[in-house]
Amino acid sequence: MYNSWVEISRSAIIHNLAQYQRLVGSEVAVMPIVKSNAYGHGMAEIARLVAPRVKWLGVVSLGEALELRRLGIKRRIFVLSYVSQQYLSAGIKQRIDLPIYDLESAKLINAVAGRLKIKARLHIKVDTGATRVGILTSQVGGFVQQLTTLPNLKMEGIYSHFAASEENQKYTGLQLKRFQQVLADLKIEIPTRHFACSAAILVEPKAHFNLIRLGLGLYGLWPSELVRNLAQKKYPGFELKPALTWKTTIIQVKTISAKTKIGYGCSYTAKTKMKIAVIAVGYWEGYDRHLSNKTEVLVGNKRCPLVGRICMNISMIDVSKVRDVKVGQEVVLLGKQGREEITAEELAGRIGTINYELVTRINPILERRYLD
Repeated sequence: MYNSWVEISRSAIIHNLAQYQRLVGSEVAVMPIVKSNAYGHGMAEIARLVAPRVKWLGVVSLGEALELRRLGIKRRIFVLSYVSQQYLSAGIKQRIDLPIYDLESAKLINAVAGRLKIKARLHIKVDTGATRVGILTSQVGGFVQQLTTLPNLKMEGIYSHFAASEENQKYTGLQLKRFQQVLADLKIEIPTRHFACSAAILVEPKAHFNLIRLGLGLYGLWPSELVRNLAQKKYPGFELKPALTWKTTIIQVKTISAKTKIGYGCSYTAKTKMKIAVIAVGYWEGYDRHLSNKTEVLVGNKRCPLVGRICMNISMIDVSKVRDVKVGQEVVLLGKQGREEITAEELAGRIGTINYELVTRINPILERRYLD
């Protein structure tokens, strides 16, 4: 296969899930979000791992939902964002819970469900301020009334999404108030109400309702440093364990003289005689090119600078301070080695992005090795 791979700790995933389940209590269900290849951790294996411990799973599309059904996952599966018309019939047959936020889609779903003689399960998406998909709060009442005229639809849920729960508590509170008002004005009983993501679960308990959506936190990553600090003050003992380690191997070691140029564009020049290693990872694997000359990797329990530009499939590192470096030796790009650790937050900070993007963009073709 490939010389770069990802290792996933099953015990860390189970630990993180249990942390959130204890926090919200038995009256609130937890929906692990396994969309987008489980944030880089491998959708199929993570779904199999958590399914026996929960009632719900969340995905982004009907394609993902149907893949989980093909894998034998029988838990309730909710599609967070969009429904492809080509998979609609199969989704209804497989009892997938679908999002709804426009009347045209509702009529289409109603027609397909009618032909199948199955009531489609729908969750109404309310736009409380994220300004993405969703019905505006002022229009929810009329929209719900229109939905009640469609006989093949079953209103299973109503939900919204926070725009800034990891960084702006004031705006989070405003969105919550808007949602609470929508719920208070509802003319029908909708059993499932959900709003909280990994950040909001920790910073806004009133947003728990009877179902929470657990995404980033399931994988042991914090939505922000602010959330981490607030959570550790509010919930002593609450701890997340990062589940993912990303590794590669050394494919060549060489000694170069001072003033030698390294890599495309000659972006790095050796200041002194140095020992470099070529490692089998590049931007095709998901190792962001913007990390060029800005990051380090772990070799022999030491931090080694990345030198030169990250190529499509290889990169170069300075291993001058590491003894007995050999071809085939393991390199940690993300994770722990000995006492050293390179976190997703560290790498994301070096290139001005977020830990979500960093792990999610690891090429899904790379092998995922699941460890206990």
